[in-house]
Amino acid sequence: MVVCASVPHHITAAFVPSWSDSPGSTGSIGVGIAVEPRLELCVGVRLSSRPALTAEKLLASEGLANLNDVTASNPLPWGFGYAVSGASAVAAAHLISALKGVPIMAELRKAHEVEVLDRTGLGDVLAISCGIGLVLRKSPGPPGVGSVDCIYMPRSLALLSVELGSMSTKDLLSQVSDEFYSESGTLIRRLEESMDIDTFLEGVRLMNDRLRAPQRLLGSRFDSFRSTPGLVSYYVKKCMIVLIVEADALYDAASYINKLGLPVRKLSASESPPFLR
Repeated sequence: MVVCASVPHHITAAFVPSWSDSPGSTGSIGVGIAVEPRLELCVGVRLSSRPALTAEKLLASEGLANLNDVTASNPLPWGFGYAVSGASAVAAAHLISALKGVPIMAELRKAHEVEVLDRTGLGDVLAISCGIGLVLRKSPGPPGVGSVDCIYMPRSLALLSVELGSMSTKDLLSQVSDEFYSESGTLIRRLEESMDIDTFLEGVRLMNDRLRAPQRLLGSRFDSFRSTPGLVSYYVKKCMIVLIVEADALYDAASYINKLGLPVRKLSASESPPFLR
């Protein structure tokens, strides 16, 4: 028997944590983009990697720790802001639900709790479970508790990322400023009033300019960066910059970023939530 869970990744643009005494009610509100390439976790077929630690913990909790033929594809690197941990947890939840016939919502709650306890994520399980394009987390918690909405990104837009260093989520949470949370709250409220792509694109760019987030990462190259062909908007997650560009200018934009001496990766907005195949 071959069963695979396929899930998108997620790059948060803005968030505000919500702490409680219980990991099940701890989480965050926020907004981000669900992206591909997708992570896959499979049983019965050999992929390139072992499951991530979050997935292994969930598998072990359901007595599947010795399931040696569970393998994973990890197309995006850990620690840069792609929510690889959260994607792994969601994939494991779907795989466990399929193999053991247990309710998916119960497994997703466990996935969220593992993320919170390990400080690897506060809202990625909720966001990835929605899994399409622009994702707005309106109240904290796991799927079934938290509230989330997601809408398709227009195909006239494309995504690039520039990875300038890795950082753990635990370190990120210890460094985030009150100003970031204030700006995040403002953007989230605007999107709750008007959940549309243009509001996000304008709001997230202005937020990052006010915080000088890309300037701190790029230094003297920032002015040149802003001249990227087809550039529509941008934001920073950890030490990574996400660029939203006109799809027709994707090749020129990627080439231009490379000529600035910056590493560039092509992504796409997810058009499907998690699924089994």
